[in-house]
Amino acid sequence: MFPKKTNYDLIIVGGGLSGLSAAITASEQGLDTLVLEKGRTLGGNGNYVEGAMGVDSDLQKQANINISKTQLLQDELAYSHYEASAPHLKKLIDSSGQVINWLAELGVKFSKVGGQGKSWPTVHSFAGGGYAAVQLLAKKAQEAGIEFATSISAQEIKQQNGHIRGLSVMNEVTGQMRDLVCNNVILATGGYADNAELIKKRTPFYQKLMTVSNGKATGDGMQLAWDAGAQHYQMGAIQYGGGAIYDKTQPAFVHMSSQLAAAATQEAILWVNERGERFVNEDVNDNMCHAGSAILTQARVFSILDQTAVDHLTEVGLYKEVGNSPVSPEKLATLRQEIKHDLDTHQKYLTQADTVVGLAEKLNLSNLPSTIEHYNSDVEAGCDVDYGKDPQYLTAVKDGPFYAVELGVGMACALGGIRVDNNSEVLNRYGYPISGLYAVGNDAAGMLVGDTYAVTLPGSTAGYAAFSGRNAVLTISRRAAN
Repeated sequence: MFPKKTNYDLIIVGGGLSGLSAAITASEQGLDTLVLEKGRTLGGNGNYVEGAMGVDSDLQKQANINISKTQLLQDELAYSHYEASAPHLKKLIDSSGQVINWLAELGVKFSKVGGQGKSWPTVHSFAGGGYAAVQLLAKKAQEAGIEFATSISAQEIKQQNGHIRGLSVMNEVTGQMRDLVCNNVILATGGYADNAELIKKRTPFYQKLMTVSNGKATGDGMQLAWDAGAQHYQMGAIQYGGGAIYDKTQPAFVHMSSQLAAAATQEAILWVNERGERFVNEDVNDNMCHAGSAILTQARVFSILDQTAVDHLTEVGLYKEVGNSPVSPEKLATLRQEIKHDLDTHQKYLTQADTVVGLAEKLNLSNLPSTIEHYNSDVEAGCDVDYGKDPQYLTAVKDGPFYAVELGVGMACALGGIRVDNNSEVLNRYGYPISGLYAVGNDAAGMLVGDTYAVTLPGSTAGYAAFSGRNAVLTISRRAAN
């Protein structure tokens, strides 16, 4: 249904984590606020996040985690090749602990705080996952009197004399249009991971990408901002989720909790390409974005396991801690059952053979036998002479039957396209604010990264969503008071 009124202090476009954070802050600041959501449900990609980044939070203090903000800033700027905005990243880092505390005060529960793979210990994991967090925020916003209009999309930003004056909106069910009046608009539409054309332009390797987004992140915020005069800023980075089961028949999220996926990607015993040749140190998956890049440079990628590895993972435990996956048990207790099910149902991403030669023939991996022979000799010697894999994670591939799991790359989100200042105001091509227009969350997160998402700062996407939504509203409130 259309909104109840036609005039508001603030309209937030998008009801995900950043939009909900903005909405609750707006209620705290006494702003008459409307949230538009083009889908039928709230939460956006916030439903799928694992946790939020924070530095110097109360939870970190309780865990005796101490982080040098200056060193963190320098490391992340270097990681981005200084394409990230130093002032913007600094404000996020300096404010992030307070934002975590604010979320906790609202009632958001955290299960743990620490690192993820080889990273800074910044991720505050949500108890119950992102879904639990965003559902609580939606409830808090509704209880505070924030109005929500679902199945309503923003079509055009209205301006007068260089200032925002409202929005044209459309009912996604009926196609009917309405004009709304407001002086402030926050774009919180979630980025562009679900816009196939933009993704094709962003990467030459798009064929192996499989989105795990909610389907609504189609770049709406960017287009609205660009049409209003915003600068076409760097698209930022695609957040690769590392290796993922390459299943062309089902959405990628179907396999997110798969123990076979965890064995093939997180344990990463041996990865080979379309010729059966090893091409990388499999420990690259400690940085899921680097792993995604490595996989996308090959025409096809297969994760190879033998029966001994399957039995060990099922009965004994993991070879290494799962750092970049929702699956994080002590062992993969259902792995054998999953393999049997997938073989029985003839899933094309999984191939089994009694011998290495047989596996190579089934998949046309001509060099697989010699690759495994060489790899096993490295395992026996305790030294990866080719790529320097940590000796404690060198695991032989010797005992049949043998398995090959084909891998693609999960794409969690795509960042950027809109340049903002430290107040989250959208900037025009001359570097000056478009008065009354703000961008938050993934729509603006290209300010934080270069060509690769900073997984070394885990939780930064969700942390930035909460920070930037709150930051924009506090700017609006501060200016209204003056």
